[in-house]
Amino acid sequence: MAQHRQSILIIILVSLIAFGNSVSNGFVGDDYILVVKNSFYDSWSNFPKLFSPSYITESDDVFNKETYFHTGSIAYRPVLSSSFFIDNWLWQRNPFGTLRGAEGYHAHNLLLHILNSALVYFILFLILKDLPLALFSAILFVVHPFKSEAVCAIGYRADILAAFFFLLAFLAHIVRDRFRGARHRIVVFLSHAALFLAVFAKESAVVFIGVLMAYDVLVKKEKAEDVLKYLYGRYLGYALVTLFYLYIYLHVFRNSTLDNIRFLGGNILTHVSIAVAIFVQYLIGFIFPGTVKVLPPLYAPPAGYAAWAGLVLFILLAYKVCRRPINSNTTVFFVAWFLVTLVPVSNVIPLVSPVAYRFLYLPSVGLLAAGGILLSKAGAYLDRRLRGMRVGAALRWGIIALCAIQTIALNMAWKSNLMMATMMVRDFPRFPTGYLQLGMEYFKKGDVIKARRALQTGFENGLQDARGYHYMGLCYFNDWERARPYYEESIRQFPYYALSYVGLGRIDVLGGHYAEAIPYLEKAIVLSPSYAGYGYLIQAYLRTDRPDDALAVYRQAQNKVREKSQLDSLEKFIQEGSNLRGSVDIGI
Repeated sequence: MAQHRQSILIIILVSLIAFGNSVSNGFVGDDYILVVKNSFYDSWSNFPKLFSPSYITESDDVFNKETYFHTGSIAYRPVLSSSFFIDNWLWQRNPFGTLRGAEGYHAHNLLLHILNSALVYFILFLILKDLPLALFSAILFVVHPFKSEAVCAIGYRADILAAFFFLLAFLAHIVRDRFRGARHRIVVFLSHAALFLAVFAKESAVVFIGVLMAYDVLVKKEKAEDVLKYLYGRYLGYALVTLFYLYIYLHVFRNSTLDNIRFLGGNILTHVSIAVAIFVQYLIGFIFPGTVKVLPPLYAPPAGYAAWAGLVLFILLAYKVCRRPINSNTTVFFVAWFLVTLVPVSNVIPLVSPVAYRFLYLPSVGLLAAGGILLSKAGAYLDRRLRGMRVGAALRWGIIALCAIQTIALNMAWKSNLMMATMMVRDFPRFPTGYLQLGMEYFKKGDVIKARRALQTGFENGLQDARGYHYMGLCYFNDWERARPYYEESIRQFPYYALSYVGLGRIDVLGGHYAEAIPYLEKAIVLSPSYAGYGYLIQAYLRTDRPDDALAVYRQAQNKVREKSQLDSLEKFIQEGSNLRGSVDIGI
């Protein structure tokens, strides 16, 4: 037991070294949609809404607004959402007076990663029955750069939270037979309850039974036909939990992206080629940690023959490694863990984000465990050939050090949106969405010239995004003639994007073309009610002698606009009525 305590202390120390710098990071990316600009989690009175039909967030609720009131989840993940209520209570209100804002959220993610690493250690020890090897493989799990994305981004917590309950469920399952009577029943219940929480944290945990089957066949060496019979016995509870979640996921709280699935590249053959390229990219990142970078939104590697060649090479190597007698069934099991848990995020069903290193958080348990076993055997071989030089230890811990250095550097890239976008553009200069992120961040910082330059480079590289045209219009905020074409192009290509209608309506209102502004602003309000849309529309109605319509719009705004200062501004327009002096610029 003392040895385990020492191992856990080492894991905690290494975790703090590798990810301690992430705690001082700010909010980035989707964190703004979930936390910074989202008032949903501000009050526990909203907690019951996690179980209401309004739980699922539609894409229009994200991209058409500047402030939010929603769960921020396109899939049913109430366990994940519950964690944000806890965070808000602990860190935004800050009763403890220690960690503030983003620091507390990041500390939560780091704590989950430490707990997961400890669970990985115990699982590996129980399977391998080799403490040094279990500790080495667990540390490899701790520090590999695959983890940086999931740990550093609060909005990506689903992967580490689901992994925590998944690992807990698996650990409880494999130790259940060590107990008898009431303790046995408690451990069995714990395993099933943990799986229940795992699937409701992220849907990718539904492959749990597949991992159990691989364990029973490859580690416990039970017959495959007997294992299949467990679906009516030992696995029955897990199967019922899985089927219950799938029913909820597909029918009750349906994922908002399932109705708009599109093949990557537009057809099935290109889709398969890109999926293979993604798989090979993951393998390259595993073998060469220095290639793991911050990926631009919606990034997908190009399809090509090299990807297929990489897949064939992996199959041949995996076959040769798993076939050798020196490599026991445990290595095969960990490879199976990787492949089984990768299925939900492998684009079998096309994903909104085709490739993301956070997707590998749970699959990497198996991949890194298999890698740890092979590195240990390679080190032992070198030690035998080079007696007295301890090359094996230097090899293993050298790899740990290289992974930790790369992870620490990656964590710094997640410090702010501007830093992250700068890294995207540097590492993926041909991919346009990095320039979109960079342009938006420069604009928010007030550097309009750099924002225009970044957005223009994005357009030259094929950027097709409503926000790109919208922000380019904002870059010419007071140069209406140069701004108008960008808003018009945004509306032409993306007729659902409300902010561009507000942009055109603003130009017409400030230019005195009130009648022309009204259709744009009415459309904006239909698509996504906003203070700016209401404000310009009220002004346009008043200027065209339609006070009753202006009053009706104000009354509608009273139910939609949350900030009192903004409602007071709209009320002032109504009070001044036709005496309103000139058009008032209230921004966008």
